[in-house]
Amino acid sequence: MRGFDIWLRGRLVATVIIAALIASLATPPDARCTDLTTPSFLVATRALEDPLFEHSVILMVPSTEPPLLAGLIINSPAKQQVRDIFPQVRALKGPAESIYLGGPVEPEDVSIVFRAPSAQSSATRVFDDVYVATGRDAIAAVLKDPRITDLRVVSGKAQWLHDQLLAEVMAGAWYVIPAKADLVFGDPKDLWSILVKGGDLQEADAASPPLMNLPYRLLDGTNWQRRISPN
Repeated sequence: MRGFDIWLRGRLVATVIIAALIASLATPPDARCTDLTTPSFLVATRALEDPLFEHSVILMVPSTEPPLLAGLIINSPAKQQVRDIFPQVRALKGPAESIYLGGPVEPEDVSIVFRAPSAQSSATRVFDDVYVATGRDAIAAVLKDPRITDLRVVSGKAQWLHDQLLAEVMAGAWYVIPAKADLVFGDPKDLWSILVKGGDLQEADAASPPLMNLPYRLLDGTNWQRRISPN
């Protein structure tokens, strides 16, 4: 019987280990993870009431001012169109026609996020076949290339110190979700609602404890710029 008991205990331990492994594989990634080094969307949670970022979806992009982190809001089209700024370029259709409000920092600076089969000399790779470029000449060159149809022209950006953004994520302001190119260049109208529902489900599955909120309403445009400044 002793040998049988040992065998039975061994089977039970093996069963528990296998069950735990299956559960870990089936569990969706935590939407409030803090890995900001991989290609990611920041998706405003329902708790974020700052008017600058409410219902926003932000594509994290390589920063031009490290150690600051940078991102571009991709679901806030403005009334202004691309041809208002770049009148010599080809006509664009659909969501690509509009200028997007990328964030409160340096609102006069313009960037372009686009999809291309190969690297462009003036652009920086974000992930996969998605690139970002800045500067009027570089943007105009992309806009004149008829092979590039998936694009967004964005004015301004969002910007954080690393610890500042980490604190906001941990406080429940943002979901961190893996970036996908089809979502970057899809219809911006329902993008936030689709992604925030996914984040809500992942958070419920993870059974995260409630976290403290940040004083979002203190971040008007002036305070935001002051807080992210390294000086």
